[in-house]
Parts: sequence; structure tokens; C-alpha cells
Amino acid sequence: MAKITQLYKTPEVAEDMKSYKEKLLRHRAGIGVRILIGVALVAGLIFGMWSWSQYKTYGAYEVLSSTPRTDTLNTQYAEYNGKILKYSRDGISCVNLQNEAVWSQTYNMQMPILDVCQNSVVVADMQGNEVYVFDEEGLRTQITTLLPIQQVSISSQGVTALLLSDSSASWIHLYDQDGEELTGARCRLGETGQPLSIGISSDGAKLAVSYLQVQEGSINSCIVFYNFGPVGGNFVDKIVASKVYEDTVIPRIKYLGDSICAAVSNQGIIYYAGKEIPEETAIVTETKEIRSIFFGSGHVGLVTEGEGNKEESTRYEIHLYDTSGNQILTQGTNLAYNQVKMSGKNLILFNENECEIYSDQGVLRYAGSFDGAIADIYKGSGLRKYILVFSDRTEEVKLK
Repeated sequence: MAKITQLYKTPEVAEDMKSYKEKLLRHRAGIGVRILIGVALVAGLIFGMWSWSQYKTYGAYEVLSSTPRTDTLNTQYAEYNGKILKYSRDGISCVNLQNEAVWSQTYNMQMPILDVCQNSVVVADMQGNEVYVFDEEGLRTQITTLLPIQQVSISSQGVTALLLSDSSASWIHLYDQDGEELTGARCRLGETGQPLSIGISSDGAKLAVSYLQVQEGSINSCIVFYNFGPVGGNFVDKIVASKVYEDTVIPRIKYLGDSICAAVSNQGIIYYAGKEIPEETAIVTETKEIRSIFFGSGHVGLVTEGEGNKEESTRYEIHLYDTSGNQILTQGTNLAYNQVKMSGKNLILFNENECEIYSDQGVLRYAGSFDGAIADIYKGSGLRKYILVFSDRTEEVKLK
């Protein structure tokens, strides 16, 4: 019988497979760990760069685009859903951030006043009789009044409130988005006082009015809330709430949504809340003189005089509050500003030659001047990008 020579020994399949699987698992685990470390390093680098950019102060900029201005020097500007409104005595136009026209409307007004709420825009001729209401597509309706217009306020649906006056009384009229009158109320000066400010809620259901009352040598203010919904029908003249504040002047009142209202007085801010019947919820008291009032998305801002008698004091102090009256920012500045505003999450102060831009956390983003006389500034779309309106051109710039 022939002898068979064994050329190789058959491996133990079970043991080899077990060893192979262990090696494969260790290999895969190693790859996974290396991937996780790489992802963590990249994420850390990105977060570090983002944090650095968020807290960095810039002193220079580059011009990304420049467009010559074709509007008149008395043109005013306002932000509108990521676009810009330009309005003057001759008309109003809506342009995108590339200065391309979205819609426009001509008119003839002596003193145009504007209000914006979400998708709705109203422009009226103060002391005149013409009102134009717009949405994102352009002109929605036109209203002509019999009495001179004093103030205007608009809701998100286009419901427009007008404060009108003659020599003996003031009138408040509400119009729907198609220009049809909804209701009206007469304010007899001897009974209610002189209306100073009106503000309609974003849902168009409630209206707040600040009245100035002079009685026996004292100056008081009365805040009155009207409800034009079913609840208001249960109250006389639809007045659902009112309160008198002694020795106080309240020149500005504004709804910050459907149910929150802020009244700015010579002493601070009074907050109200209520879906149907507003109630006072908070009072912010300012001990220093209030120089400026401004509103942002869910914010109320005040600029007061600084502490001039302190060594490290600034000329002005900026106080920013949320819708509950909580102070979220206090920022000092020495800039001799002529305008202060919120644009997105940016606090912007500027005069004709200089500008300061802060984040809503108080980080100074830019301090310096621009090449030209500044008419207005807006936050652009993109990191560190801004829209600058000069006397002769509009530029998109990026801080660097």
C-alpha cells in the first residue's frame, strides 16, 4: 500500500475563526476610535473658530458690492422680512439686499409715517388724509380719511388702526385688510385726555392707547385697552381694561405680539399681558434720563444718560429688556450717536461718520468709521455681512 505524505495540517476552523473575528473587531474598533477622535478634533476646531469669530471685535471691512443710490436724500429706511423699505414724500419701494426692486408705489405725502408688522406694511401722511397698506406682493388697499392723521399702527393680517384728530376731539378708526372700516371710537379730550400713542396687537384683536391727562395742575397718563373680538362686546365701548399713572407721561405704547404690550414712560417701561384682557405684569424703573427708545424682535431698548460723576463711566448706557421685563443687556458707550436700532440680533449705534455694532450679548463686533456719510445700517444675510446706506450709494460689506 502506498504511503501518503501529509503536505499540510488542517487548521482548527473554530479556533481560527474566533481569532479572526477578534482581530476584525479590534481593527474596526480602532478605526471607530480614530474616526471619533477626528470628528471631535474637527468639531472642536469649528467650535473654536466659531467662538473666536463670535467674540472678536473687527476694525476693518471689505466691500462685496456697491450700487449707486437713485432715491432722494430725504428717503427713510426700514427693515421688512429680510428686505429693505425705502419711503419718502414721493413714494415707497421694497428692495432685496441686492438692491433689486420687489415692488413700489408712488404717492404724494408731506410727512410719511410707517409701521411694519410681519408681512404687513402701512404708510400714512401725518396731518394728511392718505393711507396705503401693503403685503409681500405690493399694494393691498388704499384708505382716505376725512380728518387729519396723527398716528398709525398695523397688525400682521393688515388690520390698520388710525388715530385721527380735529380741534375738539380725536378719533380711533379700525380698517380691515381690504380697507373696509371695522369700528370707530371718539375720544373727547375733556373726558379721556389727549391720545399720545396707539398700538394694535399682531392678531388685530386688541388696541392699546396712551392718553395724556392734565387735571388740577398734575400730569397723568391713562392706558386704555380695547378688545374688538367677542369678549370686547361684553364691555362698554369695548374697553376691557384701563389704568391711570400719576405724574407720568407715556409717549409710546407698542404690542410685542398677540398678547404682550409695552408702554414706555418717562420713568421706564410698563409691561402688560393677556390674551383677551391685559393686566400689568412688570414695571421697569429708570432713575436716569431716557434719551432714546427702540424696539427689536421681542425686545425693548432704552438709552439713558451715563454716570457722569464716575471715573470709568460712559456717556450713555443702553438697556435691553425681554418681553417679561428682564434686563438682558447693559452696555455703555461714548459714541455721540444719532440713531440706535436692533437689526436681527445686532445692536447698532451710528452717526454720520462713526458706528458701533454689538451682539445681543454685548460683544462689540465693530467700532470705527466707514468711507462716506452713513444714512442707515442693516444686518445682511451671512456671517459678518452688513448693508450700508450712504448718501450716494448702497454697499454690502463684510467685517474683517
